[in-house]
Amino acid sequence: MAKRKSPRIVEEKRSARAVAGRIRSGLIAYNVAKVGAPDYRRLVLSARDSAGRIVGGLTGELYWNVLYIELFWIKEGARKSGLGRRLMQEAEKRARRGGKELIYLNTYTFQAPGFYRKLGFRSVGRIRDYPRGESRIFLVKKL
Repeated sequence: MAKRKSPRIVEEKRSARAVAGRIRSGLIAYNVAKVGAPDYRRLVLSARDSAGRIVGGLTGELYWNVLYIELFWIKEGARKSGLGRRLMQEAEKRARRGGKELIYLNTYTFQAPGFYRKLGFRSVGRIRDYPRGESRIFLVKKL
């Protein structure tokens, strides 16, 4: 019996996007087999000024019973105006409308963890010294 050769590890450069797509589809297929179709839906909300310029927004994914907020940003001059709260409330409204039970996200200590806590999120984890001298915080809110 011939000895089975171990797979080799390759850093993808030219076909990185295609390979990443294959990895994603493989993981999704595995997950579907275990807990059912996630029914992914992208959520992108923007805040625009009177001239139509983007001054903030968020991106996320709705799937299974959650909304994952991937990115959230408010332009410097638009902060502390209630805009961030309004964006998060709109995202929450859409999550509820979609039957979601949780919202989760992560932030850093130099960003706005207090902002999320005021909105009802609670910390469920932390990686200290990432980046050096700061922490990454994982937050969740039950709807």
